[in-house]
Amino acid sequence: MIGTRPVASARLALGAVVSAAALVMAAAPARALPLYASREGTKCASCHFDPNGGGMRNEFGFNYDKNRHSMEEETKFGSVDVDPQLNEWIRLGLDMRTVYIGEHFEGSSGFQTYSFFPMQGNLRVAITPHEKLTVVGSHGLVVDAPGFPSPYVARELYAMVHDLPKGAFIQVGRFRVPFGLRQDDHTSFTRALEFLPYDSQKEDAGIALGSVGKNGWFEFSYTNGEAVPTLGQAQAVAGKVAWAFPFLQGGISGYRDMGGVYDANRWSLYLTRTFRSLTLLGEYAGGTDESPVGDINSMAAFLEANYRVSRGVNVRGKFDYLDPDRDRDRELTRRYLIDLDLEPLPFTQVKLSYRRYHASAPIEALETPDRDEYLAQLFVPF
Repeated sequence: MIGTRPVASARLALGAVVSAAALVMAAAPARALPLYASREGTKCASCHFDPNGGGMRNEFGFNYDKNRHSMEEETKFGSVDVDPQLNEWIRLGLDMRTVYIGEHFEGSSGFQTYSFFPMQGNLRVAITPHEKLTVVGSHGLVVDAPGFPSPYVARELYAMVHDLPKGAFIQVGRFRVPFGLRQDDHTSFTRALEFLPYDSQKEDAGIALGSVGKNGWFEFSYTNGEAVPTLGQAQAVAGKVAWAFPFLQGGISGYRDMGGVYDANRWSLYLTRTFRSLTLLGEYAGGTDESPVGDINSMAAFLEANYRVSRGVNVRGKFDYLDPDRDRDRELTRRYLIDLDLEPLPFTQVKLSYRRYHASAPIEALETPDRDEYLAQLFVPF
């Protein structure tokens, strides 16, 4: 192993996670997107089977979607009485997301890209043989494009024993590792491959242990990481501690993979806060990758502001920042984003987006040209 900074960083991150777990966890049974969790002053596990958030929705999460992301039932669509609960132990779910994207590089004429992209297509099922065991699985679509990464189709499949004493749970199978703030925007720099040593859109195989309390939760995982199943050695560990109070939500997490050619570690701190119709989110993350020519220290961050104009109408502004090598002069990337989110009907979300990418390098001639993206997206969460 080259250098000792990754080891020290990992120990500090894990120590901080363990210490914070002791502070925030008050034992109690568990009762979305970080935006919605912050607005309602609750946890991701309130809407999802996975304590880490995202994926298959439970009954509360389904009704929250049905009411166009509100805790209050909407009489306007009272005739919508669909129920994904097939019987006492089988529940279905679905996520479909298609985007039309136009892309323009500064200095070029016209659009270099304008096409439809099937971004997401997952059919989900949750089977609950009894009150303490749930098996969750999903199958993703295949994108017909030469060279498109095959992990795109890799989806979750895990069994979870839950509602144990002190709110404890055990998760075994394929799941998202508990690191950072899980967002629906996988292009956010804190979730991108340019920063993370793993694909945040790809589930990993392993085991996770944790506990969900009244005002927070924690989770530790041991997964394959870069190791090849049946051939390699599983050497990736991650941990997250999160708190959820009405006045402030946040979390700290760490990730370390010792199964690749060189060790890699990451750490993250995120905070969210809602002031009536305004919700603020932010995350700062950093880490170290070992290299034969010296360790590479990188960092990524974002700040986001959301204003809820009315039920079904949300305006978002976001700033992303990426520095792939803090100790050397490398190209920095900034991104500016404006979104208009519309929910005209239950389970129907339309997103109109503009994104501006700006890069700066020590040698101006080597800078990547600025890029503008225009997107129109339809998302059907069910």
